[in-house]
Amino acid sequence: MAKLVLILAVLGLGYWYWSGSRQPPAELIESARLEENAAIMQQCINQEQRMQSAGGLGGLGDVGASGADAERLCAEKNGLVKRDGQWHRR
Repeated sequence: MAKLVLILAVLGLGYWYWSGSRQPPAELIESARLEENAAIMQQCINQEQRMQSAGGLGGLGDVGASGADAERLCAEKNGLVKRDGQWHRR
């Protein structure tokens, strides 16, 4: 019985240590996720703008999307929604 109590105490302390000090706070995880989503959207919008300008210069017409449409298309493609000025996953 004493061995069982000792084992449970060690497991409990190990779990407490791992879940508390070894894991990043939820706020840091969320802010990193929002930064990653913003970078994904910026890359996509830049790509759409390059496609539009390349199509216009090449005489192929409007290949890419216009400014507002590029944001909408990129949001749909990446599964993101803009809330409070930041990009969140659906």
